[in-house]
Amino acid sequence: MKDQHYVKYRDLGLSIFFFRKQKGMTQQQLADKMDVNYETISRIENANTGISMDMLFDLSNALETPLSELFSHAQI
Repeated sequence: MKDQHYVKYRDLGLSIFFFRKQKGMTQQQLADKMDVNYETISRIENANTGISMDMLFDLSNALETPLSELFSHAQI
C-alpha cells in the first residue's frame, strides 16, 4: 500500500467495520463467509494491508452491501 493512499484505506476499513457491525457480525464470522482468516479482516479494517478487487467483491457479497455503498460511506 502506498503511503499516499493510507487515509483512503483507513476510511475504507472503517466503512467495512461499520457495515460488519451493522450486520451483527464478528470478524471471524465475516472471515468464515469469505473463506479467509479473521486476521485478514482485522488487517483490512485497520489499514494494515491493501485489498484486492477480488477481495472487495467477496467482502461486498459477504456483507450483502454494494461496493458503491462501502466506498460512499468511506467518502472515497
